[in-house]
Amino acid sequence: MVTRYLVVGDATLDVTVAPSRPMRRGGDVTAVIRLGPGGQGANVAVRLARRGADVVLAAPIGDDAGGRLVREGLAAERVTLAGQPAARTAVVVALLDAGGDRSMLSDRQSIDPGGIGDAMAGMDWVHVSAYALIDDRDGDALARALGVRPAGVRLSVAGGSIAPEPALVARFLRRLGDARPEILVVSREEAAALLDGPPQLARVAAGDLSDRAGLVVVTAGSAGSAASLGGEIREAAAPELRGPTLDSTGAGDAYVAALLARLAPDGWPPGVDALGEAMDAASLAGAQVARVIGAQAPVDGEAIASVPRR
Repeated sequence: MVTRYLVVGDATLDVTVAPSRPMRRGGDVTAVIRLGPGGQGANVAVRLARRGADVVLAAPIGDDAGGRLVREGLAAERVTLAGQPAARTAVVVALLDAGGDRSMLSDRQSIDPGGIGDAMAGMDWVHVSAYALIDDRDGDALARALGVRPAGVRLSVAGGSIAPEPALVARFLRRLGDARPEILVVSREEAAALLDGPPQLARVAAGDLSDRAGLVVVTAGSAGSAASLGGEIREAAAPELRGPTLDSTGAGDAYVAALLARLAPDGWPPGVDALGEAMDAASLAGAQVARVIGAQAPVDGEAIASVPRR
């Protein structure tokens, strides 16, 4: 049986820039520049679809040149778009350093929570980008809508580049409580913001956040990841792959998609062994994506026959 997912989040046009050397003010530095689809919601949706899932993406997309590119990309990936009107399509500029870490400049568009209740009908799983819950324009309404989802529909929340600002964190945690997710996935830095302290070991942070969802996963890049499930801690090491890290953009989204693809089709809560296997698969997916440029660039093992070649 194919699992049906609703993913709520951004669908963006990504401009990825890898300078050949450090930039200098007023100067001109050669760079590798790529233009392609991205967005935390779309990234998860595409990776799930490549794993054979039935995926609907609820995302705001404008009627402009960027929107046409994004729509074409999603259609090629067999992701059904529940498009929401937007003044313009969101754009993200990702600046890469020599180690593949990125700094992002984002022109986001807000999710309209009005139709999310109807969109959840008939779904097995709903995944929401934390960016949408952080957004003060519609985050409260979205959290309330998610909190009254149909019986049997499970919810995961991930990412969001949560800033260490106490008032913002308080609003996000309140919305998280209203939404009642089964799974929360955050990076080690995001966990530190939520806990109002310095970054900790992933296993410590996962334990400290264990009351925020039934399963809390904290990712830590090359240091692996850790999860708290019913008070029990499970860790997964990062795989050793050939090649350098080129672009961390979308690696966390690939981790989430692989985790959900393994856990969502089974009963809830998962067993400890099943969780460990899912975390290992997720760690591999994240590491693979970090070794290619582009948030949705194909990697080994994905079903990408429908992806157009350029």
